[in-house]
Amino acid sequence: MAARQEDAVTPVQQSDEEWECPERSLDECQGEYIQHVMNRKMERRAFLTGAAVAGAAFTVTPALVEPAHADGSYRYRRRDPGNRLTFKTVPPGNNADIVVPLGYDYNVVIRWGDPLFPGMPEFDVDHQTPEDAARQFGFNNDLVLWYPLPHWVRNTIRRHGRLRPIQEFFLGLFLPGLQQRSSKYALMAINHEYTTGRQMFRDYVGNLPGNSAEQAKQRRIEIENHGLSVIEVKKRRNGKTRFVRNSPFNRRITGTTPIEIRGPLRGHELLRTAADPTGTMVDGMFNNCAGGRTPWGTVLTCEENFDQYFGNNDDNPDAESKALSARVPGRGGASGRRWEETDPRFDLSKNPREYNRFGYIVEIDMYNPDSVPMKRTAMGRFKHEGASVAIAKSGQVAVYSGDDARFEYVYKFVSKGRYHAGSRLANGDLLDEGTLYVAQFNVGDTPEDDRGIGKWLPLDIDDPVSGPLLMTAGFSSQAEVLINTRGAADALMATPMDRPEDVEVSPVDGRVIITLTNNSRRTEPNEANPRINNQHGHLVELFEDDDDFAATTFTWDIFVKCGNPALPNNEQDTKYGELSNEEALAAGVSPISDVDNIVWDDDGNLWISTDGQFFSDGVGFGQNDGVFAVPVAGRDRGVLRQFLSGVPGCEICGPEFSGDQRTFFCAPQHPHDPRSGDPGSAFEPKEPDGTPLPRWPVGETQISKPSLIAVRHLRGRKIGR
Repeated sequence: MAARQEDAVTPVQQSDEEWECPERSLDECQGEYIQHVMNRKMERRAFLTGAAVAGAAFTVTPALVEPAHADGSYRYRRRDPGNRLTFKTVPPGNNADIVVPLGYDYNVVIRWGDPLFPGMPEFDVDHQTPEDAARQFGFNNDLVLWYPLPHWVRNTIRRHGRLRPIQEFFLGLFLPGLQQRSSKYALMAINHEYTTGRQMFRDYVGNLPGNSAEQAKQRRIEIENHGLSVIEVKKRRNGKTRFVRNSPFNRRITGTTPIEIRGPLRGHELLRTAADPTGTMVDGMFNNCAGGRTPWGTVLTCEENFDQYFGNNDDNPDAESKALSARVPGRGGASGRRWEETDPRFDLSKNPREYNRFGYIVEIDMYNPDSVPMKRTAMGRFKHEGASVAIAKSGQVAVYSGDDARFEYVYKFVSKGRYHAGSRLANGDLLDEGTLYVAQFNVGDTPEDDRGIGKWLPLDIDDPVSGPLLMTAGFSSQAEVLINTRGAADALMATPMDRPEDVEVSPVDGRVIITLTNNSRRTEPNEANPRINNQHGHLVELFEDDDDFAATTFTWDIFVKCGNPALPNNEQDTKYGELSNEEALAAGVSPISDVDNIVWDDDGNLWISTDGQFFSDGVGFGQNDGVFAVPVAGRDRGVLRQFLSGVPGCEICGPEFSGDQRTFFCAPQHPHDPRSGDPGSAFEPKEPDGTPLPRWPVGETQISKPSLIAVRHLRGRKIGR
């Protein structure tokens, strides 16, 4: 997610994209372009399904999709990856509350400001303090991840505060299997991406010039509302999920929490500051968007738009640091929140190297409440969106990530060491050493083949091919490559993409799906971004060669080109798998735009959340953001249908499943944000015609709040039935 993160006054109709930090134009991109759009109908081929990760594959035969039932529910078919998705389609709309299919319900698990610890006062929007904010559920939750909590782990931590070595061993050994099972108790990691002051305070003055007591207080409250929460949840007998307030696992990492710097940049001169002359510790993490889980029980949380928090870069006295951040510069003058007027570490004219300490993937141990978070610098510095983990045939760990901005890149990190299934501690340093790659997407090897090929280019100054190119571009060390990852990717001629957001690996067949949210600035297509003025975004699927996540070559295809297939003559050039537009309409395919975060169910179906459908870069659908499900293989490949509709003004974040797949979690972010189409505010939401709307969650009396919700089937079935 890279949108709506400024507090400057901006017209309500401004699109989702326009809230990003300044980016380069197409002319500044160095990737190799082709001059034609891939408009030919893509032929059906063999797609990896079943046990592809183990090296096996079988083909699926194309077939016309049978239409949905008259009531919108989908026909059940046996022995097909998509047969699970029989729910009744949710129509697009602008309802005041969450809409889920017939037979489903949802409950709110936790909301902004809820205390995480016993003895704390209840949240009061008019009496906020920085001290309370650091111990409450933070603002604008984004990433949502579920972790099983075995009773013996829960009981040991409650009694002794930490696990014994033998328990650590068994947890590491059994955790991947437990992740796929039901668990009465569980841990959840939820990011707090950014703050919007006018949605938090009745009289917001933090973004105005000055440093009065009230301004300083609001700024400190905002800083503490960033970061991540770890919470314990319990599944009740009725299937609802509730928050466990007195849990010793409950935890807040905020903008002031000490975090260790690890990997190649640990202690480097460019990361040393007056406050930390060793270059080994940093206070806080910011703009944590998506992320991922590791099989050893940690969360990887990604710093995305970190640049917006720093001001006065025009007066930055450190020429070297300023040059290395030219591709992701801090604000030239005052930042939008003006934190630098209260805390000088955000003032680049005074603390220029503080900026080099943000923009990384942070690893946090979910099962050790006393562990120190770690910034893993080996995975590069850019606007990280996701961190999807897969284990290669060799046992090496691969981590996929997108850089969420126009004309930026898709990355993969491959560890030097190997994953040890039976030892959590042995995996503690795996992400500190390895090779960072950037993707280059190319056309197919024959003119008749619309399926592309590609390469992972090593961002390694010691590589015999990449090294000379990097040195020619002015890089003199690997540290410079990791700090200026975007510039290094430019030098290797990587493929500029249309806002690469989430990148997720299928647990069923190993295919990798990349979400491209949109790019209205594209005037020329490239191989993997075939539409000019890409208003609605698309999905690319990637297959690693030899079914190996450590491979350096791959094939790829465009799976979905988003938009509204019902428009005359398919004027938005939509695509859903290999379905013709007529077949898509007959199957009841839903309109979709601005794809963001994704998750796989255990049958291998893809679930997609959206960010910005109301405006969708100026040509939106006028509908709330939502959640969509689509099979990627089988007879129903490409039949994308809406499962959930959000509330006005919100983006749907997450999404996530419980281990037994009987609970679906997502996080409606910034409900009733006027920049997302709601003319009101979180305090006084309104319909477009001015009619008052209820605050959300329903029943709130003070203000609409970002929240975590849990969706369940009333009969306890797997989500999707």
